[in-house]
Amino acid sequence: MAALVCTRWLPRSWLCRRPGQGCGRHYRAALCTTLKQPLAIEEVASRAVQPHEVRVDVHFCGINFADILVCRGQYQERPHLPFTPGMEFSGTVLETGADVNTVKEGDCVIGVSILHGMAEECITDQKNLWQVPEKVSLREAATLPISYGTAILALEHRAHTQPGETVLVTAAAGATGLAVIDVATNVLQAKVNDAFLHVIQRRSTGKVLLSLK
Repeated sequence: MAALVCTRWLPRSWLCRRPGQGCGRHYRAALCTTLKQPLAIEEVASRAVQPHEVRVDVHFCGINFADILVCRGQYQERPHLPFTPGMEFSGTVLETGADVNTVKEGDCVIGVSILHGMAEECITDQKNLWQVPEKVSLREAATLPISYGTAILALEHRAHTQPGETVLVTAAAGATGLAVIDVATNVLQAKVNDAFLHVIQRRSTGKVLLSLK
C-alpha cells in the first residue's frame, strides 16, 4: 500500500534545487502544529548545512506507527510544537557539508531521523545516510530503514538468533513483521512457520508512503 502526494505542479526550478540555495529559500513540509490533529502543509525556511551534515531532496518518506505516536504526544521523544514528523526517507543528495565524505551531490540515499522526514528536503548527519543500490527504487528504499532496522535489532542483537532456530512472528502482515520474516529466513537461515512465509510471498510491504514530489 502507498499513499502518495504529487507536487508535479511545482516549478521545475524549485524541484531541481542546487547546492548553495539553502539560505533565504523556503520548502514545503508537513507540520504538526497541534497534537492529535491533522498535519498542515506549510512553507518553512531552509537553513545552511553544518560541516558534518547533508541536505537531501526527499522523494519518499515512510509513515510508521512511531510517527503517529509522536504526533499524538505519546512517543518517548516529545518535540516542541510545531515540528515536522518523519523518521525514514529516501531521496537524492543536494548538498554536503565540508567534512562529509560518505556521500556526494546526486547520490541516491536512504536516511533515518527522529523528525523532519515529511518534507521536500531534510538535513541530517552523514552517519544517518546510506547509498541506495542501483537496482532498488527510491520508493522501495524509503520503507527499509525502520522496519528492517527493527528486525535486525530484534533478531540479531536481542534474540541472537541462530541458523535452524524457529522464529515466531505474531504480527506478520505489517512492514516490520514482513522484515522479520525476510531477515530470519534469508539472512539468518532460521525457520518461520509456512503460513507466515505465504504472507510474505503475497505482500512485499505493509508500509504507507508519503511523497511531496
